[in-house]
Amino acid sequence: MTPGASAPAAAGGTPFGADPSRNVRATITQASVERAFTILLAMGAVGLGVVDAPLVLAQLPYLHPVWGLLTIVALAASFAFVGIAAFLPRLAQPAQIACALVFLVALVTWPLTVQETIPPTQHPWPWWFITIGSTAAAMGFAPWRATVYTALAPAVFVVIRLLPTGGGVGVTNALLDGVYTAILSGAVLVIAVVLRRAATAVDAAQATAVRRYSAAIREHATEVERVQVDAIVHDSVLTTLLSAARAETVDAKALAARMARNAIDHLAAAAADTPGAAAPVSLVDLRARICSAVSALAAPVRLVERRVDPVPLPAVVADALASAALQAAVNSVQHAGGAGVDRWIVVEQRGAGVHIEVADDGAGFDPAGIPAERLGVRRSIIERVEAVDGTAEVVSEPGGGTIVRLAWAPGTGESS
Repeated sequence: MTPGASAPAAAGGTPFGADPSRNVRATITQASVERAFTILLAMGAVGLGVVDAPLVLAQLPYLHPVWGLLTIVALAASFAFVGIAAFLPRLAQPAQIACALVFLVALVTWPLTVQETIPPTQHPWPWWFITIGSTAAAMGFAPWRATVYTALAPAVFVVIRLLPTGGGVGVTNALLDGVYTAILSGAVLVIAVVLRRAATAVDAAQATAVRRYSAAIREHATEVERVQVDAIVHDSVLTTLLSAARAETVDAKALAARMARNAIDHLAAAAADTPGAAAPVSLVDLRARICSAVSALAAPVRLVERRVDPVPLPAVVADALASAALQAAVNSVQHAGGAGVDRWIVVEQRGAGVHIEVADDGAGFDPAGIPAERLGVRRSIIERVEAVDGTAEVVSEPGGGTIVRLAWAPGTGESS
């Protein structure tokens, strides 16, 4: 048989894993983190606004009748904006920035809105919403701006608590209030930054995996196309050219002409082929196709009968197996020896798959000694079958004959 492979066998299999863009769903993504924080901030702002509203309204008598009320209404409007943004993601960042800025203005201008001293037992109403403002800043601002905001808001509140308009509670109590709010706000900031960076890393890794998968798919498709073209060139074109060069009789020339037409048809079919375009081929029809093809060879090739059912095979699988079996028989006729060599083909069903054996008791060859430039076995048999996720095995030795085993079973890859 024509030497053409440096290894006797190769097992086919799915060349790549599942598509990460379809079957892998990251548990943490940038979008999911942003969405979660937007919802939590909306729940906190609206929830605390409703719960603490009586405490805020109880301090209205101590505030300026216009500016005090205006500040409260502005902050309430920013909380409502945050709540609406939970349903409109495109408004999330503007709502967060607006909430953070309105709260900071309300906090800084607190001494200007107070007309009467608040009792030391009460906290100025911005106290209840410092964490909301800091969370909005952590979500809406860049990390360094959010850090400055998280440090500034508790510091301003400490100053307010030291002033008579903030209760004048003394340094110790003021610092305790400031440290408490700073810890809460800092924890929110750290969590937001860490989760955002983790989500960004996950998104980048997933995007890289998808890009690499797409590149691998393109390379695999190119390789399959190359194997197909190489096999057609070797099986049809080169054989036709050799036959035409050796044709001296009328019959030989007519045979060369028929081979040339067949080669042209093969090339045209390959150019027009689209995945999934052809109907499945039954195992019975595949066996008949192989028998019909080898019956036209110059030397007899007998069929060893095996029971087969009309099991459907993908068209591309049937084409690959039939072409590989025919090429193995052609190689046997050309290289195994003369009329005294026994040649046979076995086509049998194995489960929902197929097993084909093309063998002879002729001259044989050493697969390990085949030059790399020889394409017969490697391109036309082994790689052709592997391209449809089948397996091909060539067993031979000088003087010991040759056996070519081809097999395919469903579920080993997407071949149709």
